[in-house]
Amino acid sequence: MADSSDGSDIDEVMEDDTGPDANDIPDDLDVPADRVVREQWILAMFQEEEEDMRDFVGFQEEWKTDNFHSREKIPYKREPGVKIELPDVVTPIQVFSRVFTEELWMRLVTETNLYAEQSRSATPSNSKWVPVTIVEMKTVIGLCLAMGILDLPSRRDFWRQKKWLFRTTIPQAISRDRFAIIWRYLHLQDNSKDVNRSDKLWKVRWYLDYLKDRFQELYEVDGFVSVDESMVKFKGRLAFRQYLPLKPTKWGIKVWVMAESSTGYVSNFQVYTGREGGE
Repeated sequence: MADSSDGSDIDEVMEDDTGPDANDIPDDLDVPADRVVREQWILAMFQEEEEDMRDFVGFQEEWKTDNFHSREKIPYKREPGVKIELPDVVTPIQVFSRVFTEELWMRLVTETNLYAEQSRSATPSNSKWVPVTIVEMKTVIGLCLAMGILDLPSRRDFWRQKKWLFRTTIPQAISRDRFAIIWRYLHLQDNSKDVNRSDKLWKVRWYLDYLKDRFQELYEVDGFVSVDESMVKFKGRLAFRQYLPLKPTKWGIKVWVMAESSTGYVSNFQVYTGREGGE
């Protein structure tokens, strides 16, 4: 271990005549004498490293002038904006119908009726079942969106008819039992078909790919996008449910989202189901 200094080196610097002395300070300059001596001692302490510091002289200026080249911007050749023709005055239902097309409604109706037949043939049920129609399917999906906005303690509360409770007009659209049985058999994928069962989202994979394609067919982003993770709130049982304590929504399904920076329009997304490749 190196010997600790006894303070003699400080005295040597203070007695050195080569540097500025307290007597050299002009009378009209209000500078404390001990400050000059202290600065002289600091310079002497680093005097041995002057040769090493010469290698860095001019480094910053050289990097800025000679080695720095501004990045060449790649021009964005696509035409941003809406890619379909819309009337001057557009209603929300018209915009919604561009995403939920008749193809999607037919898929929902077909697969729901098929799944109901398969389930009821395997396990007979006493509940009455009538094949669902497109009108009923639109009503069910519309009520699901409305229930996400109007939050009530229980789903049954939307059909309450007592005067002292909050009442809605939902019973006029569809009965409670009919909604429940359609909700029970709601389906998007035929279970009997040969599909990739290793995909954790195989039952909704067609729907996710369909939405992604529709988002990109309807609108073109302007080239300035943001990619970040988003949480879909969910606290049920799910193998790939995530917990992110720093997010406002801590429990749920993590989705990687690419959205336009100026408008927030989602152009692409990917549901995170865990590490790929088993790594």
